[in-house]
Amino acid sequence: MIKAVIFDMDGVIINSEPYWREAEMDVFNKIGVQMTEEMCIEMKGTKIDEVVKHWYSVYPWNGPTLKEVEVKIIDKVNSLVNEKGEPMTGLMGLLEYLKSNNIKIGLATSSLFSIMDVVLDKLKIRDYFDVTHSAEAEKAGKPAPDVYLGAALKLRVSPADCIAIEDSYTGLLSAQAAGMFTIALPELHEYGLEKYDIADIKIKSLKEVIQLDVISKFLTVS
Repeated sequence: MIKAVIFDMDGVIINSEPYWREAEMDVFNKIGVQMTEEMCIEMKGTKIDEVVKHWYSVYPWNGPTLKEVEVKIIDKVNSLVNEKGEPMTGLMGLLEYLKSNNIKIGLATSSLFSIMDVVLDKLKIRDYFDVTHSAEAEKAGKPAPDVYLGAALKLRVSPADCIAIEDSYTGLLSAQAAGMFTIALPELHEYGLEKYDIADIKIKSLKEVIQLDVISKFLTVS
Protein backbone atom coordinates (compact mmCIF):
# COMPACT_ATOMS: atom_id res chain seq x y z
CA MET A 1 0.00 0.00 0.00
CA ILE A 2 1.34 3.41 -0.96
CA LYS A 3 1.39 5.67 2.09
CA ALA A 4 3.23 8.70 0.73
CA VAL A 5 4.01 10.57 -2.46
CA ILE A 6 7.31 12.44 -2.49
CA PHE A 7 7.79 15.19 -5.05
CA ASP A 8 11.02 16.50 -6.48
CA MET A 9 10.80 20.29 -6.72
CA ASP A 10 12.49 21.80 -9.79
CA GLY A 11 10.60 20.63 -12.87
CA VAL A 12 7.95 18.78 -10.87
CA ILE A 13 6.11 21.27 -8.68
CA ILE A 14 7.44 24.35 -10.48
CA ASN A 15 8.79 24.76 -14.00
CA SER A 16 12.05 26.17 -12.74
CA GLU A 17 14.52 24.18 -14.84
CA PRO A 18 14.59 27.02 -17.43
CA TYR A 19 15.37 29.45 -14.58
CA TRP A 20 18.34 27.35 -13.52
CA ARG A 21 19.63 27.23 -17.09
CA GLU A 22 19.21 31.00 -17.49
CA ALA A 23 20.97 31.67 -14.19
CA GLU A 24 23.84 29.27 -14.83
CA MET A 25 24.47 30.53 -18.36
CA ASP A 26 24.37 34.15 -17.20
CA VAL A 27 26.74 33.70 -14.27
CA PHE A 28 29.17 31.25 -15.86
CA ASN A 29 29.47 33.22 -19.10
CA LYS A 30 30.35 36.35 -17.13
CA ILE A 31 33.36 34.57 -15.60
CA GLY A 32 34.55 33.14 -18.91
CA VAL A 33 32.93 29.69 -18.91
CA GLN A 34 30.99 29.36 -22.18
CA MET A 35 27.97 27.60 -20.69
CA THR A 36 25.33 26.15 -23.01
CA GLU A 37 21.85 24.75 -22.40
CA GLU A 38 23.19 21.28 -23.16
CA MET A 39 25.83 21.65 -20.44
CA CYS A 40 23.17 22.75 -17.97
CA ILE A 41 20.94 19.80 -18.86
CA GLU A 42 23.91 17.45 -18.39
CA MET A 43 24.02 18.40 -14.68
CA LYS A 44 20.25 18.65 -14.11
CA GLY A 45 19.18 17.30 -10.72
CA THR A 46 22.62 17.84 -9.17
CA LYS A 47 23.25 20.07 -6.14
CA ILE A 48 24.40 23.51 -7.20
CA ASP A 49 27.64 23.34 -5.20
CA GLU A 50 28.52 20.13 -7.04
CA VAL A 51 27.60 21.76 -10.37
CA VAL A 52 29.96 24.65 -9.68
CA LYS A 53 32.76 22.32 -8.56
CA HIS A 54 32.31 20.20 -11.67
CA TRP A 55 32.59 23.07 -14.12
CA TYR A 56 35.53 24.57 -12.22
CA SER A 57 37.35 21.23 -12.59
CA VAL A 58 36.71 21.31 -16.35
CA TYR A 59 37.09 25.06 -17.01
CA PRO A 60 38.97 26.63 -14.07
CA TRP A 61 38.46 30.38 -13.86
CA ASN A 62 40.21 33.30 -12.22
CA GLY A 63 38.28 35.73 -10.02
CA PRO A 64 35.25 34.80 -7.93
CA THR A 65 35.42 31.86 -5.58
CA LEU A 66 33.30 28.75 -6.09
CA LYS A 67 31.05 29.87 -3.24
CA GLU A 68 30.61 33.33 -4.75
CA VAL A 69 29.58 31.79 -8.08
CA GLU A 70 27.15 29.47 -6.29
CA VAL A 71 25.55 32.40 -4.44
CA LYS A 72 25.18 34.43 -7.65
CA ILE A 73 23.36 31.55 -9.33
CA ILE A 74 21.09 31.00 -6.34
CA ASP A 75 20.23 34.69 -6.12
CA LYS A 76 19.37 34.74 -9.83
CA VAL A 77 17.14 31.65 -9.53
CA ASN A 78 15.32 33.10 -6.52
CA SER A 79 14.73 36.32 -8.43
CA LEU A 80 13.31 34.45 -11.43
CA VAL A 81 11.05 32.30 -9.21
CA ASN A 82 9.68 35.38 -7.49
CA GLU A 83 9.21 37.14 -10.83
CA LYS A 84 7.43 34.45 -12.82
CA GLY A 85 7.17 31.15 -10.95
CA GLU A 86 3.96 29.16 -11.43
CA PRO A 87 2.88 25.68 -10.30
CA MET A 88 3.26 22.86 -12.79
CA THR A 89 0.09 21.94 -14.67
CA GLY A 90 -1.98 19.53 -12.57
CA LEU A 91 -0.08 20.13 -9.33
CA MET A 92 -2.87 21.71 -7.32
CA GLY A 93 -5.40 19.06 -8.29
CA LEU A 94 -2.96 16.28 -7.39
CA LEU A 95 -2.11 17.81 -4.01
CA GLU A 96 -5.82 18.14 -3.21
CA TYR A 97 -6.43 14.55 -4.32
CA LEU A 98 -3.66 13.17 -2.11
CA LYS A 99 -4.83 15.17 0.89
CA SER A 100 -8.41 13.99 0.44
CA ASN A 101 -7.15 10.39 0.45
CA ASN A 102 -5.05 10.94 3.60
CA ILE A 103 -1.84 10.22 1.72
CA LYS A 104 1.26 11.84 3.19
CA ILE A 105 3.01 14.36 0.94
CA GLY A 106 6.74 15.00 0.96
CA LEU A 107 9.26 17.11 -0.92
CA ALA A 108 12.81 15.93 -1.65
CA THR A 109 14.93 18.41 -3.59
CA SER A 110 18.54 18.95 -4.60
CA SER A 111 17.97 22.68 -4.19
CA LEU A 112 18.91 24.52 -1.02
CA PHE A 113 16.39 25.08 1.76
CA SER A 114 16.46 28.80 0.94
CA ILE A 115 15.31 28.17 -2.64
CA MET A 116 12.74 25.64 -1.46
CA ASP A 117 11.26 28.25 0.88
CA VAL A 118 11.02 30.80 -1.94
CA VAL A 119 9.19 28.28 -4.15
CA LEU A 120 6.77 27.12 -1.45
CA ASP A 121 5.90 30.70 -0.53
CA LYS A 122 5.61 31.88 -4.13
CA LEU A 123 3.21 29.03 -5.00
CA LYS A 124 1.45 29.20 -1.61
CA ILE A 125 1.58 25.42 -1.20
CA ARG A 126 3.62 24.98 1.99
CA ASP A 127 0.64 23.71 4.00
CA TYR A 128 0.10 20.77 1.66
CA PHE A 129 3.41 19.18 2.58
CA ASP A 130 3.81 17.01 5.66
CA VAL A 131 7.59 17.06 5.20
CA THR A 132 10.05 19.10 3.13
CA HIS A 133 13.66 17.99 2.78
CA SER A 134 16.76 19.17 0.93
CA ALA A 135 19.94 17.36 -0.06
CA GLU A 136 21.66 20.32 1.59
CA ALA A 137 21.14 18.43 4.87
CA GLU A 138 22.65 15.19 3.53
CA LYS A 139 26.22 14.06 2.95
CA ALA A 140 25.54 13.12 -0.65
CA GLY A 141 23.17 14.61 -3.19
CA LYS A 142 21.28 12.85 -5.96
CA PRO A 143 21.90 10.27 -7.51
CA ALA A 144 22.67 9.00 -4.00
CA PRO A 145 19.44 7.98 -2.22
CA ASP A 146 20.10 10.10 0.88
CA VAL A 147 17.54 12.88 0.33
CA TYR A 148 14.74 10.42 -0.42
CA LEU A 149 15.65 8.20 2.50
CA GLY A 150 15.74 11.30 4.70
CA ALA A 151 12.31 12.42 3.52
CA ALA A 152 10.82 8.97 4.12
CA LEU A 153 12.36 8.89 7.60
CA LYS A 154 10.84 12.27 8.45
CA LEU A 155 7.48 11.03 7.11
CA ARG A 156 7.83 7.85 9.21
CA VAL A 157 7.05 5.77 6.15
CA SER A 158 9.02 2.90 4.61
CA PRO A 159 10.64 3.88 1.29
CA ALA A 160 8.93 0.83 -0.24
CA ASP A 161 5.58 2.48 0.55
CA CYS A 162 6.47 5.70 -1.31
CA ILE A 163 5.97 6.99 -4.83
CA ALA A 164 8.60 9.46 -6.03
CA ILE A 165 7.87 11.88 -8.87
CA GLU A 166 11.00 13.09 -10.68
CA ASP A 167 11.83 15.07 -13.80
CA SER A 168 15.54 14.20 -14.04
CA TYR A 169 17.46 11.00 -14.71
CA THR A 170 19.69 11.79 -11.72
CA GLY A 171 16.62 12.10 -9.50
CA LEU A 172 15.16 8.83 -10.76
CA LEU A 173 18.39 7.05 -9.90
CA SER A 174 18.20 8.55 -6.41
CA ALA A 175 14.60 7.49 -5.79
CA GLN A 176 15.17 4.02 -7.18
CA ALA A 177 18.28 3.58 -5.02
CA ALA A 178 16.04 4.43 -2.06
CA GLY A 179 13.69 1.62 -3.07
CA MET A 180 10.73 3.75 -4.15
CA PHE A 181 8.22 3.36 -6.98
CA THR A 182 9.15 6.01 -9.54
CA ILE A 183 7.17 8.23 -11.87
CA ALA A 184 9.15 10.20 -14.47
CA LEU A 185 7.94 13.63 -15.59
CA PRO A 186 10.58 14.68 -18.14
CA GLU A 187 10.55 18.02 -19.89
CA LEU A 188 8.51 17.52 -23.06
CA HIS A 189 11.53 17.91 -25.36
CA GLU A 190 13.22 15.06 -23.46
CA TYR A 191 10.19 12.78 -23.10
CA GLY A 192 11.32 10.34 -25.79
CA LEU A 193 14.82 9.81 -24.38
CA GLU A 194 15.44 6.20 -23.39
CA LYS A 195 17.10 7.13 -20.11
CA TYR A 196 13.71 7.98 -18.62
CA ASP A 197 12.45 4.47 -19.35
CA ILE A 198 14.09 3.32 -16.11
CA ALA A 199 11.06 4.78 -14.29
CA ASP A 200 8.15 2.53 -13.39
CA ILE A 201 5.84 4.96 -15.19
CA LYS A 202 6.50 7.93 -17.49
CA ILE A 203 4.04 10.82 -17.83
CA LYS A 204 3.74 14.14 -19.67
CA SER A 205 1.67 15.97 -17.03
CA LEU A 206 0.84 15.67 -13.34
CA LYS A 207 -2.79 15.52 -14.45
CA GLU A 208 -2.12 11.94 -15.52
CA VAL A 209 -1.12 10.77 -12.04
CA ILE A 210 -4.65 10.58 -10.66
CA GLN A 211 -5.76 8.38 -13.55
CA LEU A 212 -2.83 5.97 -13.33
CA ASP A 213 -3.60 2.38 -12.36
CA VAL A 214 -0.94 2.50 -9.65
CA ILE A 215 -2.74 5.36 -7.93
CA SER A 216 -6.21 3.84 -8.04
CA LYS A 217 -4.79 0.47 -6.99
CA PHE A 218 -2.57 1.51 -4.12
CA LEU A 219 -3.99 4.78 -2.81
CA THR A 220 -6.78 2.99 -0.98
CA VAL A 221 -7.51 4.13 2.53
CA SER A 222 -7.80 1.18 4.88
